[in-house]
Amino acid sequence: MTAPTLPFADLERVYERLAETLDALPEAQETPFLAQLALALAHRIPDSSEVEAAIMEARRASEEADR
Repeated sequence: MTAPTLPFADLERVYERLAETLDALPEAQETPFLAQLALALAHRIPDSSEVEAAIMEARRASEEADR
């Protein structure tokens, strides 16, 4: 059984809200905001291995984007 995921339309809405929030922040506050957001979301996930897997997934995606 796979874990439930956010429907694409909801994911798109969340992405837009995140983009708007980042655009409204001064550049110096972007990294601390993203760290706080990551911790707030991780706090809602009861399995630390899932959080660590998400961290690695995001890292891989960032590294691929740099290529």
